[in-house]
Order: sequence, then structure tokens, then C-alpha cells
Amino acid sequence: MARARAGRDLNLFQIPARVPEGFVYRTNFVSEIEEQDLIKQIQKVSLTSFKYYQFTGKRRTASFGWQYEFGSNEITRAPAMPEFLLSLRARAEKLFEIDADNLEQASIVEYPVGAPIGWHRDIPQFGVIIGVSLGAACRMRFRKYQHVRSKALGREETLSIELQPRSVYLMSGASRALWQHSIPPVKELRYSIVMRTLRSKQNKAAVADC
Repeated sequence: MARARAGRDLNLFQIPARVPEGFVYRTNFVSEIEEQDLIKQIQKVSLTSFKYYQFTGKRRTASFGWQYEFGSNEITRAPAMPEFLLSLRARAEKLFEIDADNLEQASIVEYPVGAPIGWHRDIPQFGVIIGVSLGAACRMRFRKYQHVRSKALGREETLSIELQPRSVYLMSGASRALWQHSIPPVKELRYSIVMRTLRSKQNKAAVADC
């Protein structure tokens, strides 16, 4: 399983007081100049409107390595990652001590003003998630996945963190399996680069049963 260096060297990371276990966050993963270059590269990519069954969302996306279509329950091959994503993947490898070759999937997401992403967990075919924020800040919210929420709590517990431009996060463990996350409508144009590992069949079954 991928190992996060933060587990051994927390002083390198900015860990908010209350986030789910397994969520690691660091600011200034890329510089301002690198951020602008990444955005220019993204704007050359052909992005398509996000579709959820019959619903078309405000976000525009592109997938590399592997892709998923809602309703199919399977992932299929997607175009190879462009060079600028491979460079970013190599940097993530050094930071989190995850073999870059295991980050087999990547997505680019464009959030125009007013675009949200609703409560969800990533599909069980994917494992560890690494996300890079570009262009503008956003708030990421967390709540327990419905099958593991405690009825005794009454109101569901919600945690949140402000993802700053140029920051990076890693989501694994409980934050990946036991919590959902969402992003309210953004106030400024924002881009996100998300990289994912593939999950073994045994681990996929465990997440699906959570």
C-alpha cells in the first residue's frame, strides 16, 4: 500500500485541527509561476462537460490513463497522460513516497464560477487520491459515508478545510473509505488536477461494503 511520508514527519505538512484520518494537506506544492504554466497547459486540453447519467454539470473534465462512465460499473482505458502531468506526478511521488507508476489515473477538472461538486466518494476501482488546486481557493467538506454514520449523533458531523491555490492533498485510509467529500459552488474559476492509484479486487470489495 502507498505510504505517506506525513505519517512519519508531520512537521512538513499543514494539518488542520479537524480533518478525517488519512487526509494530508500541504500548501505551496507548486510555485506561482508553475501554477500559471500548468493552467496554460490545461487550457490546451480538450475538456468536456461532466455528465452524471442524464444530468450535465457545470464542471468540465478530461481523464487520462483510465476513465469511468456512470452506469457502466467499469473503468476503461483513456489517453496517456500528457508530459506536464507526468512531471507533476513525479513530484507527488517524492513528497508522498508513492511509486509514480502506481498513480495510473489522472483527471483535470475545470470549475467555472458557481460550479459545485456534490457529496460523493470516488468509485471503488480507485485507491489513494492526490489532488492539486490551481487558480482559486475552495472549501472541501467531509461527512461520514451514510453506511457508517452514527445515529446517536443526531445531526451529522461535518468537517471542512480551505484548499488554497497551489496546495496539494492526499486522501487515503478512513478519509477515503469512511467519509464523503464535496465542494460548494466556487466563487472564482478554479482548476483541479487529481491523480489516483488503482485498487486491488480485494480492497475494492472492502470499500464497496463500507
